[in-house]
Amino acid sequence: MMKQTQTAKLLDYWNELYSAAGVPERSQIEPMAIRGILGDTFILERDADDNIQYRLAGTRLCAIFGKELKGEHFALPWHAEGRDSIAEIINAATKDATIALFGSVATSQTGREISLETLILPLLQNGRKSVRMMGITTPISRPYWLGMDPIVGQRLKTLRIIQPDKQSRLMNSRFSVFNNQNPVAIQNRPVVKKVKHLTVLDGGLSIDGNNQQI
Repeated sequence: MMKQTQTAKLLDYWNELYSAAGVPERSQIEPMAIRGILGDTFILERDADDNIQYRLAGTRLCAIFGKELKGEHFALPWHAEGRDSIAEIINAATKDATIALFGSVATSQTGREISLETLILPLLQNGRKSVRMMGITTPISRPYWLGMDPIVGQRLKTLRIIQPDKQSRLMNSRFSVFNNQNPVAIQNRPVVKKVKHLTVLDGGLSIDGNNQQI
């Protein structure tokens, strides 16, 4: 489930736009509507070589990585064994208009560790999919060293992929969509599709960092 209120706020805002006409256009995003969480948010884009990079990144997010993230590849800090999974997550979120929520363990330059929560939401760019995404990354806690000892590595810990349901409009999403209070019901939902080793279910999927279903 979501652990951070910032994550829920961004999802609620995206839900409002989605409920009107489906996946929103990049131009529909109004920074003032999410001004309280702008420092943690980002926009991703797919470049000509099919790499995913930051187009924009908030100041708090840049601070915990110790650098300006604009133009940086999103997968760069991830451990080599997890980069393919991250690419698959983002491809599913963009090409299939799914929502991705994942947790990671981040390692700082001096070896300290902290848990991060990341939400990735699809956007349209002039009617086209697979070009732009918006998201948010927030630390589960804010120790004194965060922002002074930059994050240099990440490894995937948990993942949930959600297939949006336009009819339900994802109402009360922070509880009904991400709160896995009935894991058996989720496991028994019909498979919508497979993305390599990731299985996208109607309503959601939880896996651990070893890609095992929970």
